[in-house]
Amino acid sequence: MESSVKVEPFDKSVAVAAVTQLATWKTNEFADDAKPEETGLASPEITITVNLRSGKQYTALVGNKKGNEDWYVKTAENPQVYLVKKFNIDRLTKRPIEFRDKTICNLKSDELTEVSVTHDKDSFTLAKQGSAWKATKPASFTADDSKVSTITGAFADWKGQGFAEDNSPKATGLVKPSATIATKSNVKGHGCLLKVGSETSDKGNYFVQANGQPDIFTVPKWSVDRVLVKLDDLKKK
Repeated sequence: MESSVKVEPFDKSVAVAAVTQLATWKTNEFADDAKPEETGLASPEITITVNLRSGKQYTALVGNKKGNEDWYVKTAENPQVYLVKKFNIDRLTKRPIEFRDKTICNLKSDELTEVSVTHDKDSFTLAKQGSAWKATKPASFTADDSKVSTITGAFADWKGQGFAEDNSPKATGLVKPSATIATKSNVKGHGCLLKVGSETSDKGNYFVQANGQPDIFTVPKWSVDRVLVKLDDLKKK
């Protein structure tokens, strides 16, 4: 599988998901009463073309939005107009950058030697001493082993959800990161440095800069919050 636009490194799973979506794509409902000026299909916003091995070609035209959740859609071969849910359109209309691999860190727990989190009053450092993990910051702090294992297991194949449309520090909250996550590894040159910015507008992700890359990732909150734990929750009771 290849991309017509150079995308490196290419994430085949994104392309496979789009193809799977096309193979099972269904309308939400018919829009028989919609007028041409409402649908916008005379000058579609988006054109999706699929070529099959048989030589056949199918084209879907995406016109205007109806409200916040639906789009007017038709095929190029048929006058029937449909309403299709926004999330189905979003799965297909991705920017080229969205096909890039979104790995922000990939370190197995047995490769980690240190995890350092800078997060205001909840900053801490965990270091591997022999086969055990100990908190070296704050001083005289004893961490709960079960909480430590959740943190150290978070870095294996850790991926973002997507990319910010505006990479500027002001838009992403990275003028002054809300937290920094740094790891050290027993594999030379395999540490990770993640700077956490503000939440996305839907509150489901954080903006994250990974390892000094210029493009900013959107990363699910739950996956970041499992590392940004509060000291009271990390402390051994």
